[in-house]
Amino acid sequence: MTMDLLRSIASTRLPKSITSPEDIDRVRILRAAGLVVAFVPAPSRPLTLSGIEKVAQVLTITQKGYDELRRSCSSHE
Repeated sequence: MTMDLLRSIASTRLPKSITSPEDIDRVRILRAAGLVVAFVPAPSRPLTLSGIEKVAQVLTITQKGYDELRRSCSSHE
């Protein structure tokens, strides 16, 4: 789940490298939602938006990302 990855990123030292293809896709979602600032590799086959991606690097969590984390934690209480 994408929020689980955001929680994991928040609990580690940044910048954080992400190598799992599934997690790279989740970083794309987080970045598109404005929750993180990250470098995400372009697909190696851009015409089909597929191919092996090497690594994404999350630089920081945005204020919106921290707000979302607080919201999700308070909804679990």
